[in-house]
Amino acid sequence: MYPINQCQKVVSGKATFYFGPSTKQKSVGYLELKPQSSLVLHNREGGIETVTQVKGQCVMIVFDQPQGTNYLLKAGDKLTIKPKGVRHIHTNPFDKTCLTYWHFDGDIRKVIEAIKAGAE
Repeated sequence: MYPINQCQKVVSGKATFYFGPSTKQKSVGYLELKPQSSLVLHNREGGIETVTQVKGQCVMIVFDQPQGTNYLLKAGDKLTIKPKGVRHIHTNPFDKTCLTYWHFDGDIRKVIEAIKAGAE
């Protein structure tokens, strides 16, 4: 994993993003979610996302079927969301902050720039 202390920190509502290197081939970083919060439903057409739970727990809701599938991730657990473009939600329905490392294979630089600009 890329060192979090070398990432650019961007606070956005109940989420904090930590952006590491981002190229046409891959992007890495972290997502920190406050308790009882979530990101909005989204997809990332530009790449395949793999998440690793670093601290706390989260629930990933992946819409690989119409009603979605819930994946409980505890520290050390990994989940790959594929194929690219699958809609999903990062959630923290728990009482403690959680930290998730993400790694994209593919180009999501436009998404990252939009988050940094406050567009998402």
